[in-house]
Amino acid sequence: MILLPVALVLLPVFLVLLRIHEVRDKTIRQIATPEHIAELEAREDWIVQNQFTAIGLRKPGPFRGVTVVVVLLILDFGCRHIFDRGNLAGVRTIHFARWVFVDGHRRILFVSNYDGSLESYMDDFIDKVAFGLNAVFSNGVGYPQTNWLVLDGAKDELAFKSLLRDRQVVTPVWYSAYPDLTADNIANNAAIRAGLCRDLSPAEASAWAARL
Repeated sequence: MILLPVALVLLPVFLVLLRIHEVRDKTIRQIATPEHIAELEAREDWIVQNQFTAIGLRKPGPFRGVTVVVVLLILDFGCRHIFDRGNLAGVRTIHFARWVFVDGHRRILFVSNYDGSLESYMDDFIDKVAFGLNAVFSNGVGYPQTNWLVLDGAKDELAFKSLLRDRQVVTPVWYSAYPDLTADNIANNAAIRAGLCRDLSPAEASAWAARL
């Protein structure tokens, strides 16, 4: 809140620089080899959940470096204080997700655990939170063309899915505490347990019983 007046003053400058960078960006379709895809698919769909790990180069220059840091700070705030009940703007299949800078901020690592297939996971993001994907991933090399940071980009479905497969890396080991439960199942079980530990009004007791 303290920095908001400064941000408003800098916003027009940011938008001009953003459009200059977006117009100059050259995007080449990234296509994973059949061998790489086969290796990834061999480790998927063994349980209710799947894992996803991808790494890619950040676009060069200080503008993209500062932009992706600010965007991730905003997302971190939103996930902690707004989307903090297992529902990321309508996406309810995510168990865990995190971005990490590596190689002195030259590359970004993204890791996630989610319910269902990778295809349904990507479709959820494209249909419901494409703006968030664009805001982060458009600062990476090879991402489909965006406009004003949050528009288009992931809406080019084939290019987006092709890029993710190309950037995805094999995850030899990962851990699932509840391999047979979805994120919704886990949230429901937690609510049932919480209801056992406190006094409930008749209406609350009825709602609790409906969870059984």
